[in-house]
Amino acid sequence: MIQQRKLPFEGAANFRDLGGYPAGPGRQTRWHLVYRSDSLAELTEADLDRLDALDLFALFDFRLPDEAAQKPDRLPDGHAIRLANPGFLPENTDVMLARIRRGQITAAEVIAEVTGHYTLFAERHIANYRDYFRTLLEADGRPVLIHCTSGKDRTGWGSALTLLAAGCDDDTAARDYVLTDQYRRDVAFMFPGGVATETLDVLTSARRAYIDTALATLRRRHGPGNDWMAELGFDAADRQALQALLTEPTA
Repeated sequence: MIQQRKLPFEGAANFRDLGGYPAGPGRQTRWHLVYRSDSLAELTEADLDRLDALDLFALFDFRLPDEAAQKPDRLPDGHAIRLANPGFLPENTDVMLARIRRGQITAAEVIAEVTGHYTLFAERHIANYRDYFRTLLEADGRPVLIHCTSGKDRTGWGSALTLLAAGCDDDTAARDYVLTDQYRRDVAFMFPGGVATETLDVLTSARRAYIDTALATLRRRHGPGNDWMAELGFDAADRQALQALLTEPTA
C-alpha cells in the first residue's frame, strides 16, 4: 500500500493516516493502522470504495448523538465495521457555540474558551477513549478509524493520545495536531444565521497553543511518560502490548 499522510477522499477534508511518526529508537508509528478524519457524511461513491478497501475493524465516532443524526456517516453497503459512538463535548462547549450563533462572543473570547476546553480534555476526557484503546488491542493489527465533525478537537485529542501511547514525544503529537490547519472542514452549517469570518477562523483553527495546553495539563497531572494510561485501566503489560502494536521498525 502507498504510504501517505492525507488520503485522497473527495468528501472528507481531513482523512489522515497516523503512521510514520518517530516513536523511539528504531521505531515509528505503524502505517495503515490508525486513521483520523472529519465528518464522513459527504463521502462520494468513490470514497465509499476507498473506505471499503481500508478493511476497517472498527470506527469510533466521537460526536454526540444529535450531531451524528444531523450529519450521518456514509458507509459502504454491507460493511462489517464495528461501530461505536462514545460521543462527548467538554463542558460549556455548547454554551460557546450558542454564543457564536447569536454573535455574542469575540474571536479573542473564542480562543480563551477553546483553550479552556483543551485543559478539560486532559483533566476529564482521557477515559472517554478507553473503549477505543481496548479495541485497538482487540483488533490486533487491523485498522481503526476515529472521527468527529471537523477532525480537530475530539479526534485531535484522541490522535495525540494514540501517538503518546505509541512512544512519540509531545512535540510529535502537537505537530500532527496542527496539520488540521491545512485540511479544515467547512462547518458553516453549524451557524445557519452566519458568523463573523474571524470568529469562524479561530474556532476551526488547529492552534499549537490549544494542543500544548492539553499536553501541559496532562504532564502536570501525570508527569512524563504514559502514566496517564492508568485512567484507561491499562497496566504495564497492556501499555507494552499497545506500544508494540502501534509501532514498526523505522523504514
